[in-house]
Amino acid sequence: YLPVDFAFRFLPRWTRDKVRFFYWYYTVSFVSGFAILMGYFHTPYVGDNYDHFPESPLYRWTESSLAKTGQLEENLRVKVHHFYPQTE
Repeated sequence: YLPVDFAFRFLPRWTRDKVRFFYWYYTVSFVSGFAILMGYFHTPYVGDNYDHFPESPLYRWTESSLAKTGQLEENLRVKVHHFYPQTE
């Protein structure tokens, strides 16, 4: 990141033509920001396992009440586990 006032103060040859400087400054800033966003912050399949999230007391109470009545087993039985049909 290069602050614009530093560029005007310390790089006078780069900033002689203000329009061309700002065109390239905005282009480089957008491309580098997009690259950081898609390359580093948008890492695919990171944190996709939800086993490490803490369960709230309401969730545990609801799950235990469903398990007591037998509805939890029925919900797990009819739940779809695969997006595409499995061929055997």
